[in-house]
Amino acid sequence: MFGIKDLFTTINLLGGIVGICLCINGQPFAAGISVMIGYLCGDTLDGYVARKLGTSNAFGAEYDTISDHLSHVVAPAAIVYTVYKDAGLLPHPWNHVLAMALCASLLIAVSVRHARNIVKPVEMTGVWVGLPRSVLGFWAMAYCNATLTPYAPGGWWFGVVLIPAMALATLTYLPFPSHRIARKHRLGFYVVATIFMTVTIAALIFKPTFFFDILFFFMAGYSLSAWMTLTVEERQEFRKIVAAARAPAPTAAA
Repeated sequence: MFGIKDLFTTINLLGGIVGICLCINGQPFAAGISVMIGYLCGDTLDGYVARKLGTSNAFGAEYDTISDHLSHVVAPAAIVYTVYKDAGLLPHPWNHVLAMALCASLLIAVSVRHARNIVKPVEMTGVWVGLPRSVLGFWAMAYCNATLTPYAPGGWWFGVVLIPAMALATLTYLPFPSHRIARKHRLGFYVVATIFMTVTIAALIFKPTFFFDILFFFMAGYSLSAWMTLTVEERQEFRKIVAAARAPAPTAAA
């Protein structure tokens, strides 16, 4: 079952594992870099390799799902905890309690979303239901590691509101278009995705200090504006699919 495509998934998984280990050593910035290297070198390529080699299978899909959960949610949650336990917002031990609460908000929300989507899936090609977990994890991780965060309105306190709010957004039934949506906006998506990859990789190589500031900008932009690319007809179709998925199952006649 394990093939070449799964080697790239493993790179993504290792990025998260190394990131968690770096958090244990008190290095959240390096942990975030590890997660993003795993994403750029692994997660962005495994699906492409599988399609090109014609080796897509159920094992690869499940392995990718669990790898994304660890690298894009668990590792960023560890980064959030590591940063906020030392942010000095509250006296000890309440600073640890706050950090654990923010960490837990990510893990619980995404885990509930995953279970819900298995039991009552909402399936529309090219559209994710609720804020995607990778966007949530990267956005939270970027806020915690961004150079400009201490100078933003509210500083670290703003993150105390932002991170749980983003976690709740994953549990909504709001539509978020993906790269699989097949219509005129697909070209625009690839243009934006190319800019994102180019700018982030360039920042990672030449100016890593501001890497997470750039990542935060892109994640915020997608989260707040991606829905605008859906047509009125697509939104109506999506609402019908959501309503059908959320409808109670019919009871058997006595």
